[in-house]
Amino acid sequence: MSAVHAAIAVAAKNGEEFNPDKVTPGPEGFIATAVFAAAVITLGFLLVKRIRRNSYRHEIRDDIAAELAGAQQPATGAAAGGAAPAAAPVAAEAASDDAAGSTPQGGGSRPDGA
Repeated sequence: MSAVHAAIAVAAKNGEEFNPDKVTPGPEGFIATAVFAAAVITLGFLLVKRIRRNSYRHEIRDDIAAELAGAQQPATGAAAGGAAPAAAPVAAEAASDDAAGSTPQGGGSRPDGA
């Protein structure tokens, strides 16, 4: 006889009738559910934090790339008499980044460029 059957037999001897509708998880079940919910909420906050951090990093990279492109344009234009395109050094940097294994902005396989 299993422990469940023994518990039912003891309860039946005491005059109590076993009602499966009144079986609840009790405080242990509440605590387990609360811990699980807290873990899910914590993971959600951590996920949002990482997504926000990566978004800010992407914005900063774009700003730095725009500043570098703006800084290189007058320097290249002055050296070559204003006829040299400023995009060539930036394209060369992007090609060297690809060879080094880094992913430039917009170089991903996703449609949004990430």
